[in-house]
Amino acid sequence: MVIAIASFGIAGSSWSDGIDEFENAEKEEAFIEGPDNSFTYTYTDDDGMGSGGWYVMMDGEYGDADGNDRTDACENVTFTITDNEGNDVTGEAGHVICADSDEWRDEWVDTIKDDGRIVFGYVCATINSEEDGEVTYTCTIGKEYTITSDTQLYVFDKDSYDLQFVDGLWSFLQSGFLGSLGACCCGLGGILVLVGALTGGKPTPMVGYMPQQGMMPQQPMQQQGVGQQMGQMPVQPQYVVGADIDSSSVADTPVSLEGSPSNVWDD
Repeated sequence: MVIAIASFGIAGSSWSDGIDEFENAEKEEAFIEGPDNSFTYTYTDDDGMGSGGWYVMMDGEYGDADGNDRTDACENVTFTITDNEGNDVTGEAGHVICADSDEWRDEWVDTIKDDGRIVFGYVCATINSEEDGEVTYTCTIGKEYTITSDTQLYVFDKDSYDLQFVDGLWSFLQSGFLGSLGACCCGLGGILVLVGALTGGKPTPMVGYMPQQGMMPQQPMQQQGVGQQMGQMPVQPQYVVGADIDSSSVADTPVSLEGSPSNVWDD
């Protein structure tokens, strides 16, 4: 029962943490910076599985009125990416996609719908980028990357958003496991309490046995009034051969020794 109570307490704390993480992740605006013409970020990849990177956004609406598979609002917008050494790494660390086709639409990854902003470019989005076979991103851990443009831009920190969401999900899973453990312990504890209540009480003494506090059980008295002392062998009663024979019942007729094979009797 104590383990169950402790498990429920830890589960409640994890559940509360998970709620906070999810609530923070739902506030997508907290991960968006801008509008501005320049943004600088440091690339990190702590788990070695790639980064969600940064989504480059601008004011506008999704739509392809001219049917060229590109979002009309961002067709003429570009941005430049430079590393902390001043090298132009636009083609390596990021791309302007500005796509609105059946194969890919930037609208599919937009976390905030109908907010008056559109996604049209990506920087250091290295998760699964090599598996797509179309766009790859080469970013170095610990390097700073600066995004600049003549157009006022917004940048959505997708990697931080994903990590916040995963932390919240992990807290929920932990709380669910601990809650299940607490429920199992509580159920087992309840069963033990019930069994104890039904079977508890003073022990029933064995038939023929009278326990006395602080004393060893007494041995029965032996025949002829001879007792047995603790730790000693029993004393056997002594008998005298012939002591109880009545002389009046003894025959007077002498025993005949005739026919005895002994020569002693012949003499």
